[in-house]
Amino acid sequence: RDTMSKQIAQKAAERAHQNQREQLFGKRNPDTVTQDFQEQDFDKLLAMHRDEQEKIAEEMISMTHRLKEQSLVAQSIIKEDTDRADKINKKADENLAKLENEGGRISKLASRWNCRCWIWLAMFIVLLTFVGMVLLMKLFKKKIPVRTEL
Repeated sequence: RDTMSKQIAQKAAERAHQNQREQLFGKRNPDTVTQDFQEQDFDKLLAMHRDEQEKIAEEMISMTHRLKEQSLVAQSIIKEDTDRADKINKKADENLAKLENEGGRISKLASRWNCRCWIWLAMFIVLLTFVGMVLLMKLFKKKIPVRTEL
């Protein structure tokens, strides 16, 4: 559309220019004028198309350079992210192994503590029983009958 509108504008400008020229210099031979006008119009049209193609080619080249730069930047970012994800995955595996190891140690300690707790509780009950018996014996002494010898 842009090319067509440029062509139309260019043809209108050429016609206006030709009309002004005819008014100033008078009319020339119509065949010569038409042929000159068509040759000039065709040359201008070719030059215009060539310029547009060059501009488009330059734009495409600059766009490909920008795309290449952006893809290289994206590639480096993705590589950094994958390296970072690999490191995180490795650390997570190490932490999981350590967690399993520590979990095993804690379960062993918990089972020992459970056993120790019952042992300490039994010893405390035995000690209380012993102290209670000693107190009971002190409170209720056995009365020994005194023998009188005759």
